[in-house]
Amino acid sequence: GEPLPVEKAEGDALTGGTLNKNGSLIMRAERIGAETTLSRIVELVAKAQRSRAPIQGLADRVSFYFVPAVVLVAVAAFIAWAIFGPEPSLIFAIVSAVSVLIIACPCALGLATPMSIMTATGRGAHAGVLIKEAAALERFAAVDTLIVDKTGTLTEGRPKLTDVVAAAGFSEDELLVYAATLEKGSEHPLAEAIVDGAGQRGVKIAEASSFEAVTGKGVSGTVSGKKVALGNAAMMADLAIDVSAILGRVEALQGDGKTAMFVAVDGKLAGIVAV
Repeated sequence: GEPLPVEKAEGDALTGGTLNKNGSLIMRAERIGAETTLSRIVELVAKAQRSRAPIQGLADRVSFYFVPAVVLVAVAAFIAWAIFGPEPSLIFAIVSAVSVLIIACPCALGLATPMSIMTATGRGAHAGVLIKEAAALERFAAVDTLIVDKTGTLTEGRPKLTDVVAAAGFSEDELLVYAATLEKGSEHPLAEAIVDGAGQRGVKIAEASSFEAVTGKGVSGTVSGKKVALGNAAMMADLAIDVSAILGRVEALQGDGKTAMFVAVDGKLAGIVAV
């Protein structure tokens, strides 16, 4: 349920309405129309908007007695002004009766709750929160303890560059130049986070060549005449690059819920970047 990128391989199920952020693919539609996940989400929102909150029952019961009472008061006002009012008494009687009906009309009792529910469920859906029924929305007002998942719920759900750790012989800016330049050619959300982070830090991004994306591992290419690779431990193992010197820092970052990626330059570990 989190708005985070998920790696997909051949044979995996895809959800309609999601975005392909990297590479190209051929899909086979197995469900269409109302059977799709997106349609079910839309129907869930519509069902919540049509549902009735418990407080609506109270409003209906009040309206059941209030409406006849208002009509009786309007009739009484008409009779009183027609008999005891000044001339033209009939005109005063009609105006008085209509005024009572307009002022005391219980329209708000019948409209306020449905409109509030529709507005709340619509705004919730826009923010990625699906409210299943109006009763749940009403009960939520009495909640004093809320337990939620952090990522994508309390946070924005968009990766951001958080850490740049350079290995011996490299500076943080130099490491970030290699990483951001290489990732500029990738469409992966983590790559976008690195490029955006480099821009925010004022790092000038160069041009990369011979770019190659390795599914499930990382990317590689040439930056300023040097072979650069950025990816996970599996990619570093494929390149026979020793990452043991910085592995402890990687585990610490992962313990904080971050995604750490190794950067290698000309076959040598240059450091890690984390998002």
